[in-house]
Amino acid sequence: MKTYKFEATVQEKGGIEIPEMAQWAHQQVEIVVIVHPTSQQDTSASQAATNFLDKWRGFLKDFDPDELKWQYLQEKHR
Repeated sequence: MKTYKFEATVQEKGGIEIPEMAQWAHQQVEIVVIVHPTSQQDTSASQAATNFLDKWRGFLKDFDPDELKWQYLQEKHR
């Protein structure tokens, strides 16, 4: 099975125009559509950091990170 890749834009009514398809007229084909993300999404670094902090804030709230590092180093170098 041969595979071809084309870049296309979906038209307002939902149609997709693929170039150079006449040579495969009357043949059965399989179509795979991969939608690229739009540029309207906010993917700035500050927004990503805010999302991360919102998700993980308080996860280790009763632990001292320096104490955990010290314990790790002590166990590693025994």
